[in-house]
Amino acid sequence: MDIIGYDFDNTVYRGDSSTHFTFWCLGHYPKTWLHLPAILFWGALFGLKICTKTRFKSHLFGYLRHVKDVDKAVADFWKSHRKNLKSWYLPKDHSRDVIISASPEFLLAPVFETLPVQKLMGTPMDKHTGVIHGENCWGPEKVRRLREYAPDFHMLEFYSDSRSDTPLAQVSDKAFLVKGDEILPW
Repeated sequence: MDIIGYDFDNTVYRGDSSTHFTFWCLGHYPKTWLHLPAILFWGALFGLKICTKTRFKSHLFGYLRHVKDVDKAVADFWKSHRKNLKSWYLPKDHSRDVIISASPEFLLAPVFETLPVQKLMGTPMDKHTGVIHGENCWGPEKVRRLREYAPDFHMLEFYSDSRSDTPLAQVSDKAFLVKGDEILPW
């Protein structure tokens, strides 16, 4: 199966969608502020390398417990943030695109209902609690998830803003670093 792979945050989307959504929720759902001490605590543990990125992210998104209708919140978020999709990506043919992101799948899914990509893979997360089911979709985990989805894949091209995606770049015929709107050879 021939595919073209893309990271999402800072690659196809200008900024980090998880961070943008978290701040958006803090601005629209006052009860989410009750979760701020836990975010700071787990953020400190992650910063000190005492907990994993997966564990930190599960605790970070715990604020979702204070959002009554997460689907509505996500839809409303994208009404104001869809403009962050980069113009170089939008006009492309997306039929071979596989988006592989560390952001939660539930957060990205609405965007790709209107951009019909072959597959969206993100961090599998309970949208009501923030609990991650499995591992954060980051680094080598992205390759593992891709092989699980399509063991016989052939990645023609791969685009990312981050060297943490080197495992995906290594399994691609061509890889590109995205810096803002500039696309450079890996």
